[in-house]
Amino acid sequence: MSVLKGLVFTAVPRNAGLTPEQHRRAKLAAHLREQCEIAKAQLEGRIHVVKKRRWEYTDDGQKHLIEVDKRLKQWWKRQPDGKVVLAVRYGSKPLEFEKGKGAIVLKGIEELVELLPKLIDAAEAGEFDNHIAAAGKPKAGVVARRPA
Repeated sequence: MSVLKGLVFTAVPRNAGLTPEQHRRAKLAAHLREQCEIAKAQLEGRIHVVKKRRWEYTDDGQKHLIEVDKRLKQWWKRQPDGKVVLAVRYGSKPLEFEKGKGAIVLKGIEELVELLPKLIDAAEAGEFDNHIAAAGKPKAGVVARRPA
């Protein structure tokens, strides 16, 4: 008897049952967790490093899997007066919380480390959904590219 005859088959789920909103929330929460780790590392005086794998060709044409550092950008800047300005980003765009205001002013890195877990909870609860939708809309007069 064949092994395959005793198995039950189904279609492969494409996105594990996540709605587009849940996918966007999870993506933002994951990036916020990354920012939280970067901030904690900076507070402790160390550098946060994330590794990724990629294939590279050698001079003789052979492929090798190597591990390299992932490029991480911190979403905050320290001001000359010691305050920290955090811009929550979705993709390459900062989210705009109020008209013309896309950053959060904090007293320092300590307050940033306390705020980021709260922002993660807010992202998972869907509080950023409207801001993400607004960031994804093309500006007036801009023609969106059509897929090839």
